[in-house]
Amino acid sequence: MEALQQDKRYPEISDIKLFAERKEVSTTFGGVFLFLPLIRQLRLDELFRADGFRSTKAIPSISYLLSYLALKLLGKDRVCHIDDFGFDYGLGVFAGLNALPKSASISGYTYRHSARVIRKLLNGFIKRLHLEGYIKGRNINLDFHVIPHYGDRSVLEGHWVPTRGKRMKSVLSFFAQDLDTTFLCFSDGEIRKDAQSDEILEFIKFYENSTGLLPERLVFDSKLTTYRNLDKLNQRGILFITLKRRGKNFLEEISKITKWNKVTLDNVKRKYRNLQYTEKEIPLKDYEGSVREIIVQGAGRELPMCLISNDLKSSVKEILTIYSHRWRIENNIQENVDFFNLNALASPVVVKVDFDIAMTLIANTLYKILAQKTKWFKNATPKTISRNFIDIKTTISIKGDIIKVKLGLKNYNPVIMEWVNSLEEIKIPWWENRTLVFDFE
Repeated sequence: MEALQQDKRYPEISDIKLFAERKEVSTTFGGVFLFLPLIRQLRLDELFRADGFRSTKAIPSISYLLSYLALKLLGKDRVCHIDDFGFDYGLGVFAGLNALPKSASISGYTYRHSARVIRKLLNGFIKRLHLEGYIKGRNINLDFHVIPHYGDRSVLEGHWVPTRGKRMKSVLSFFAQDLDTTFLCFSDGEIRKDAQSDEILEFIKFYENSTGLLPERLVFDSKLTTYRNLDKLNQRGILFITLKRRGKNFLEEISKITKWNKVTLDNVKRKYRNLQYTEKEIPLKDYEGSVREIIVQGAGRELPMCLISNDLKSSVKEILTIYSHRWRIENNIQENVDFFNLNALASPVVVKVDFDIAMTLIANTLYKILAQKTKWFKNATPKTISRNFIDIKTTISIKGDIIKVKLGLKNYNPVIMEWVNSLEEIKIPWWENRTLVFDFE
């Protein structure tokens, strides 16, 4: 045993002073360097250097955050898995270090940032996405997502977890998605049960601070907020489409309908496109004025669906088409569960969960933008993009002011090569302004 301990190799301690001492390193995840042009395009590195993020003499804030982001981009579900890359010095180069930080260091780092700092990061990031045209704000999907915690000693609140079919200790998170572009544009992992109905107002405040504009239309389900808050949306000129909760007299009301109108949805990939509807204006409790009520049948549900909206100008067909795309946010959240391990709760400490969710949003966004740079994978999931473009044996050579990333053979390299070859010279600030150059075997 003593002999084994003597022969055991230990990875280097992370230190920015040791960056670039090795002139040639390798990694089996070289495709992660493809995200660097996107990080620079969105000026994400500037946001990572903002006041509030902790630094040490050995590891500046940007290197800490890029190390954590690298874990997300590789789809790792636990911070401790960073120790699996202790000898992957190529990933260290990605973060501007000689090697990635140890799990104890990176785990402790995630506790150190308040909700204010995380919100400031997301504000800046969403502002950049809006300026680049990745977020339009015409139609925004909103949804809650419950992240269960399986620990014995948890101070978290209990929420109903649909995937488990029971109430569990969990974190209630909230996401907003641009319905037209499918990019996420907000996340919050610090929601208390007694404040969840007001989260929609928090999002509006966040969106206005980030873009200088109000979202034009919000789409959500019946349990997301209250009628009183719907009135607040209406007073600010924000349109909404939401399900109405079925009252005890709903079935009786349906039975009295004698005439149904017909409508066929276009540009909708769904089985149930030919629908029947009836509409009228109704009052709501705590709501000034009336809203439009649209009852729809033929959508594949046992009971008719009842929508309410303050949009009095759009046609029923337009409203139903917009609402039919609500599944997009559910798919996006599922991507975060499947690849970014959103349901692998980072900690029962909520501030750490909020940080992890924000970094998940950023990683998801980078994958979506990278997918758009390819010819045949524009709608591919992060898991597919990772398998075909990220998991690549790669050699990184450092010579003077140039860092060359030579990607190994991969079937789909030609798909990404056209975009890579079109890139202008890219200087990486956390590489002491060295120039990134790509090459292919």
